[in-house]
Amino acid sequence: MDKKALAQFIIVTIAVIVLSLLYFFYPASNHFYPRCIFHSVTGLDCPGCGSQRAASALLKGRIIEALDYNMLFVLSIPLVAYSAIVFSWNVFSKNKIRQKIFYSGIFVKSVLLLVLVFWVARNIPVGPFTWLKA
Repeated sequence: MDKKALAQFIIVTIAVIVLSLLYFFYPASNHFYPRCIFHSVTGLDCPGCGSQRAASALLKGRIIEALDYNMLFVLSIPLVAYSAIVFSWNVFSKNKIRQKIFYSGIFVKSVLLLVLVFWVARNIPVGPFTWLKA
């Protein structure tokens, strides 16, 4: 097995283990999951707060519940899936696909701005921003 195939195997194995844990052990009820240091210190939600619970809800088909936990996480899944598919294709195929979008300065700045706006908005304690709370 070459290095690329081994790396792919390791990534897939880790993903299966993590997804299995999220499916069978709910994050809010089990203390072996990492806790958000930012939330623990400040009481505010970071952009990633609620992502573990959202992933668990998605694995069980509860899309609305997942959106309630972390809308940004749920909405970013298609982009991450696209990247994973292209990465996998490039590992096993001779015809490489270039992911130009991820190397665009506008894309990177837009994602950063979106994450910062989401971070601030989910900590505004009035409606409709309270809907973004984890």
